[in-house]
Amino acid sequence: MYVTTRVLKMEKGHKDSFITRFNQPFVLQSFDGFVKREVLIDERNKTYDLYRISVYFDSRQAYINWEGSETHKAMHQNSNGHKKEMPGLIEASRETFHELVTLYKNE
Repeated sequence: MYVTTRVLKMEKGHKDSFITRFNQPFVLQSFDGFVKREVLIDERNKTYDLYRISVYFDSRQAYINWEGSETHKAMHQNSNGHKKEMPGLIEASRETFHELVTLYKNE
């Protein structure tokens, strides 16, 4: 498993737009090697929220294939895609991880 994560520090008041935006079907869902996308929120701070957007691939090679795909490149060139300014964004970072160990509930 290979995971890429964006952490966004956002001004308060953007949760509904995140729910709307990330609850829609998206092109990566049909890409070979895509596993899932999670959007998590930490609302504990009084002045900002933290969003963690994690995209899971079945391998690092699947991620590399996605990054190099024409579909992904087109998303970055489109003014409505990743290059669009995000209202309320304070700070953003990106992390990537390889799976080491996963434990599941005993049944």
